[in-house]
Amino acid sequence: MASSRRWQFKICLIGDGYVGKTSIRRKYLGQGFRSNYIPSLGVDFAQKTVMYDEEESVRLVIWDIAGQPQFQSLRKRYYEGCSGLILAYSVVDRESFDNASKWLVEAKGFMEDFPALIIVGNKIDLRSYHPKEDIITYEEGLEFTKKFSERLGTPAIFIETSALTGENIDRAFEQLTRMMINPEDRQTITTIHEVRVGVVEQEEPSESSSIVSPTSSSETIPETPTITESVLPRDDEVGLIMTELIELRAKLKKAEEEFRDYSLDVETKLLNLRNTVHVKKIMYEHLRQQLTQTRQEWADAYDEHTELDKKKKQEVEQRLASIENLRKQIDSVESSIRAKVRELDLQKERA
Repeated sequence: MASSRRWQFKICLIGDGYVGKTSIRRKYLGQGFRSNYIPSLGVDFAQKTVMYDEEESVRLVIWDIAGQPQFQSLRKRYYEGCSGLILAYSVVDRESFDNASKWLVEAKGFMEDFPALIIVGNKIDLRSYHPKEDIITYEEGLEFTKKFSERLGTPAIFIETSALTGENIDRAFEQLTRMMINPEDRQTITTIHEVRVGVVEQEEPSESSSIVSPTSSSETIPETPTITESVLPRDDEVGLIMTELIELRAKLKKAEEEFRDYSLDVETKLLNLRNTVHVKKIMYEHLRQQLTQTRQEWADAYDEHTELDKKKKQEVEQRLASIENLRKQIDSVESSIRAKVRELDLQKERA
């Protein structure tokens, strides 16, 4: 069976929350569009295997990185090993467009070698439902891509998409795949608009690649001293041998296909487990840091509580002593007044 090259690339899908990153990924993977969006829990990943130029198998591992600020401390680890970036913003959300530059700056700070880059203006199907001042035009997106391509010193492709209709979703991933496989052929700026190209499906190897004709020149026919009619096989014997050969080659092809399917299945499971272990490790380290920080905050709060409680007791004692002293003074004054009153009463009786 003819062999083909196999590639594997990690793609990070970045951008603000609610710009449609998860919907883009789901649409590309064929899982359908969800209008009741649920924010990603830090990171989510999935994979898809496609054929490049009908010869090379490419496995794309897509990491959907959450855009919410509470996950910012985790994102540095998620960029590790990234071969391609898809930065998405919403063409009907100017804040997400304004924040696009922050995402590129963040990614640049986490990666020494900036990977292939696709900038996606998503939700073009919603343009007609929003005020003009809220809409990001195609020209703005293109100018933004040119500016950051020059600033970052890396080729970039700008494309507008709709996760709802699927417009240009496949095309975006195809262009990114092309850039990752052939970095030397990257164009400085490529603009793509209203182009729809489907994913090239994996083709089964043709029989011609695995079956060699019995009359092929690659076979060596042993020389015999003398070839006569008596040593040549009859036609029915040749037919039986050919039938057996075809059956054996069919079994070989089936075994190769089963082995290939088994290998892909095991590799897929191993990849999912590796990604899960990687993510859980990052989450564990993050939680451990939070636990250490929480423990210190708890210790500080306990010390502060103990100190404040001690000061409170001292202050209470002082204030109670002061109140008691005031009461004694009042009693003394009242006693003095009563004595004076009695003395005046005696004087009046004598008079």
